[in-house]
Amino acid sequence: MKRLPTTLAIGFLFAAIPATAALPPKYQRLAELKAILESSEVQALLPDDQQVDRIEYVRPDLYRVSAGTCFLPVAIVERPAPAGMVGPRHFDVIPGELDCPAEATE
Repeated sequence: MKRLPTTLAIGFLFAAIPATAALPPKYQRLAELKAILESSEVQALLPDDQQVDRIEYVRPDLYRVSAGTCFLPVAIVERPAPAGMVGPRHFDVIPGELDCPAEATE
């Protein structure tokens, strides 16, 4: 019976510690896609008369956003987490140079 209060106290201690973990890969990808769609920098580079048609995964940390005839590479750049912190990956969305090949031939 003496162990029960000690065990309960230890259990409550662990329950009080906030625990966050890295996101599973599919949820991390969703977080990156959402960040790309919500990025004001990405939206500012796309032509006003075009909307995002597709976001393609090219390779880790690189996506290709299609809007009409234009393409925009978008990089995911990891930000360092504060010392001792764990949890979801912190990153920035960095758009590349807009390429509109069909417009150049017209």
